[in-house]
Amino acid sequence: KTLYNELQEDLTVYADLGTLPVRRLTSAISAIGAALEKLKDQLRQNSLTDQRQEIDFFKNDKPMFVAEQVYAIEIYTIETGKPLVDDQLIRTYYEGELRYIKRFFMQHQFLYQYYQLGATELDHLFFVRGARPTDIILPDAPGLDPNFSTAADSLFARFMAFEKVQNYLMDCLYGQGSVAQPYRSKKGRPLEWTGDKSNLVELAYAIYDTMQINNGEVDISDIIDWLENTLHVSLGRYYKRFAEMKLRKNVSRTRFIDHMREMLLRHMDESDAFKPVPPAPVSGSKAKF
Repeated sequence: KTLYNELQEDLTVYADLGTLPVRRLTSAISAIGAALEKLKDQLRQNSLTDQRQEIDFFKNDKPMFVAEQVYAIEIYTIETGKPLVDDQLIRTYYEGELRYIKRFFMQHQFLYQYYQLGATELDHLFFVRGARPTDIILPDAPGLDPNFSTAADSLFARFMAFEKVQNYLMDCLYGQGSVAQPYRSKKGRPLEWTGDKSNLVELAYAIYDTMQINNGEVDISDIIDWLENTLHVSLGRYYKRFAEMKLRKNVSRTRFIDHMREMLLRHMDESDAFKPVPPAPVSGSKAKF
C-alpha cells in the first residue's frame, strides 16, 4: 500500500506537467515499471504464506499497478490520435473510443461480470500461480514471469484501467472536461491553460483566500468553474490536488506562486530585457525528469 501511494504521488506530478505528452508517458511508464520491480522484490523477500494471501495479492494488489501502466498508455494513445480542431469530430472520436471499451468488456463478458460482482468461487483457478481453468477462454499473454503472474491478474488490471479510461472519456464528452470553444482574445488568438494543472489550482485558492472576486462573496468552486471555462481546461477533483499540495514535503507548498513572485520581480528589474521562464518541474522532489 505504501508503494502504491508513492506511485500515485509520482503519477500526479507527471500528469500535471505542462510538457509534451510523450514526455509525460515515458516518465509515468518509468515510474510504474520501477514500482512493479519493487513489488516483485517484495514478493521474493516475503513469500505468501497461504493461498488466501496469494489470491489477494494477484487479484487486488498487483493489478492496481499494472492498471496504471495500461491507463497511461491508453490515454496517451487517445489524446495523440484525436482530431485537432473540429469539435464534432472530437466528439465522434471519443464516442468511438467508448464503443471500443464496451466491445472489450463484451468480449470478456463472463470474467468482467465476475470482476464486477466481486465473485470468489473461481479465485483458486484465476489467481493462484500455475493454475488455469480448462473450460473458460482466457487471453494468452506470452512472456510473463510465471512466478509473478496468474491466469487472470493481467485481465483484471485491464478491466480496472479501461473503467478509468471510460470515466475519462465520459468526462470529456459530458463533464467538466467536455469539448468547448476556448476563449479568444481581441486579436482572435485562442487562450488555453497549458501549464501544470496544479499551478492553476494553487492560483485559484490564492484568489479565493485573498477575496479578489465579489468582495469574497464566492465559493472556491465558482472560481474553479470560471477558470475552467475561460482557460479551456478541466480541473476535475481540484480539492484532491489541493490536499496533495498541503502534503508536499520536498518542495514548497506554494511552489507556483513563489515562482510567479520571482519572475515578476525579475521583470521589474530587467524591464524590456526580461524573458519569461516557466517553473522548473517540481525541483527537489524524488521524481526524476
